[in-house]
This record gives sequence, structure tokens and C-alpha cells, in this order.
Amino acid sequence: MLLRTMFVLTLIGSAQASAASAESRLYAPCVVCHQPNAWGSADGSIPNLAGQQKRYLERQLGLFASGARVDAAMQVVTAHPKSADHSHFAALSLYLSALAWNPAPVEGSGEHLRVGQELYTHICAACHGPDGRGQAGNRVPRIAGQHYPYLRRQVEEAARLHRDLAPPEMTSALRGMRESEKDALADYVSRLGNAEALVDPNRPARP
Repeated sequence: MLLRTMFVLTLIGSAQASAASAESRLYAPCVVCHQPNAWGSADGSIPNLAGQQKRYLERQLGLFASGARVDAAMQVVTAHPKSADHSHFAALSLYLSALAWNPAPVEGSGEHLRVGQELYTHICAACHGPDGRGQAGNRVPRIAGQHYPYLRRQVEEAARLHRDLAPPEMTSALRGMRESEKDALADYVSRLGNAEALVDPNRPARP
């Protein structure tokens, strides 16, 4: 009986390892840019994918594949024979969402975090959550601890309606922000999730 139980457990373990291996193979075309741990580039221009919301990742892969979201490298990757089969998008997204989030993202200057906190609370927290972890059910991404350079670029693109993919209420708020406020917002978000409190919880009025 003991031997039979051990045999069954071995089969289950082998099956799980095989599934994990298959998912990691799906990620292979992404490693060049996003790195083996999916933490993005060292300069922060390429985003962290590890620990991201699964449904959000799956949707973005579909948007890249359809051309609705434009990025030359991502168009090449999603046109890969295995990636082109959208059934693989779910498996790849599940694999990435289970990876450990990058504990040391690239951050900004840290000079205007109080302003960033105020902006985040009024513009972003309702959808992305006070901790910036997003919503799994509504495909809202985790932005807490994302790289500052990538966040800054995305704030700018959303403000310009570059891809017309962000909610209109979000883009409207971002369009009205000064460049320094966009810097502060991206910097604050890149630091969300740190063990230490970012700023005094008694937020000052927005300047």
C-alpha cells in the first residue's frame, strides 16, 4: 500500500513538473527582453511580468497579437507559432502570475512622493487598489513595484491616448497633469509594496 501511494505521488509530481516545464517553454521567446525571472530589464524600460494579474496578462497578449496594442518586439513574439495559438496565452499568463514579484524595481528620484501619493489616491486607487495590486477579476493590472521608467512611459502614453486602451476617466485625469506630477506619480507607484511607509499617511493637499 505504501509503495502504491509513493508511486501515485511520484506520478503526480512528474505531471506537475512536466506542466511547469511546458509553461516555461512557452516563456522562452520572452526571456531575451524580460529576463529568466520575468523581472524586466535592468534599466527598468522593460516591465516586470512576474506576479502580474493573470487575466490582465492574457488580455494584453491578445491585444499585441491582434495589433490593437503596438510594440515591435511583442508583435514578433505573439506571432510565434506557439504564441499564435491563443490557448497558450492562458497557460503563459498563469505561469507568469505565479512567479515571485521583483523585490527591487527601478525607482525614481524620491523627491516628490507626497505629491505622488496624493495623485495616486485620487486617480488610481479606486481601480488599482490602495496597495496597487490590481483586480484579478476585472483584468486590472498590478502596478505596485513596477519599474519607474516603464511606468513613466505608460503614464505618458495613456495621457496622449496613444493606444486608446486605457479607460477614458483615467486618460482624462492624466492629460491634466503636469510633467512633474507624472514623474511623482510613477515614482510613488514604483515604491508601493515596500516594507517601510512611503510618506506620512496624513496627505497634504495637492499643490
